[in-house]
Amino acid sequence: MTFERVEVGPHVLYRGDCMDVLPTLAAGSVDAVVTDPPYGLHFMGKTWDKFGSDDYQRAMAAVFAECLRVLKPGGHLLTFGSSRRFHRLMCALEDSGFELRDTLCWLFGQGFPKSLNLHGAWEGWGTA
Repeated sequence: MTFERVEVGPHVLYRGDCMDVLPTLAAGSVDAVVTDPPYGLHFMGKTWDKFGSDDYQRAMAAVFAECLRVLKPGGHLLTFGSSRRFHRLMCALEDSGFELRDTLCWLFGQGFPKSLNLHGAWEGWGTA
């Protein structure tokens, strides 16, 4: 339960687990929240990213409720998420009390495979 507070000119950044940092902040004291939470994909076998669908949405809603508590009126939240769990992330934002306005998405064509291994799936076709 440690985190780092870094002052950059008139701005303050916090680096650490949000559920350690957020409870220490006063309500209505933050201008903006920028976060890249776990995506709930059990990425590379990491336990910190392992959630069931309902667990993920519930966990993210708890985080976002704390974000909403510390945001000033009119403050903004920017969050990143995966294309496979985007819908759960948006529901968690709404569940926590946020109003969705604009959404930015990007499509990417390289990096880790994001879906079914078609070669492995193909080998089993037509062998019924």
